Amino acid sequence: MNFYSKLLAIAGVAAMPMMALATPMSDYNLMLFGDLNTTSNVKVYGKALIGGNLNSSGEFGSHLTDASFNATNNVEVIGNVSSPNLTIQNGYLGYGGSKSIGNLNCNEAGLAQNACVRALANTGAVAAQLADFYNVLDAESAYYRDFALTGDVTGTTLSYSGFAADLVAFNIAGSDLFAMNSNWQLNFGNAAKVVINVSGANLSNPGSVNLSGSGFTSSTYSNILWNFYDATSLNLGNGWKGNVMAIDADVRIMNDIDGSLAAKSYTGAGQIHHYYWDYTPPATEVPESSILMLMLAGLGLIGLGRLRRR
Repeated sequence: MNFYSKLLAIAGVAAMPMMALATPMSDYNLMLFGDLNTTSNVKVYGKALIGGNLNSSGEFGSHLTDASFNATNNVEVIGNVSSPNLTIQNGYLGYGGSKSIGNLNCNEAGLAQNACVRALANTGAVAAQLADFYNVLDAESAYYRDFALTGDVTGTTLSYSGFAADLVAFNIAGSDLFAMNSNWQLNFGNAAKVVINVSGANLSNPGSVNLSGSGFTSSTYSNILWNFYDATSLNLGNGWKGNVMAIDADVRIMNDIDGSLAAKSYTGAGQIHHYYWDYTPPATEVPESSILMLMLAGLGLIGLGRLRRR
């Protein structure tokens, strides 16, 4: 193989489809593209990234106990922070706008009581990262929505009896999910992960829908993702089990979420517990511009070599 052919071969290998980066939901317990507005104290166990304003009393980072979190911004707010009572258990809160905090508790050892809130070093970079996360999650949501291996929905039971060992999905209309007096059961067989795709734009739990049936236990929360791919308004009622992806929705809840949340905004109360969705779907990506330039350069060199031989 001559030099020109080798160059083109290298460029071609570099341009092969790559695996997607790990989902942001494996790292962030709460990710909002707009505001956080809570009616009482909210408690976020893990890391939080808020694209709008934080208007809430609350506690953040209560389960980030590893020393690697001590010097980092475990809460990042691109907009303003307005809080009458704020506790940062580990590390710092970084903000991009203004801050107005009544009572501030900094509970990491060695930090002064008012030293755990600081201006973001580069607000634009954090905003760009959040925009990238939105695009990644949008692509993930579409991937799950169209996933081919699906289980059956019979009454209030979600059941899969196939042989998938990786991922299985269920498809359900929001009107059926939030039907009055529903107690859902879940069985996803031998699959490691399950996605429940829910259609519908304006969805609300009437207060009598719960996930206390079999299959919804603390050992499975990390393995469950609710993909509200159509939702623009979502009221989860008095609590929810499993991770929630509703990136275009204003989400309301009056109790805990046993999983991570990615949404447009969040209003209500309760705790967001540190269960993370860590499944990374395969993705065919467009070759980066630098790789395309390398391919074009290789083609040009091949053409030049042929002209010289002539």
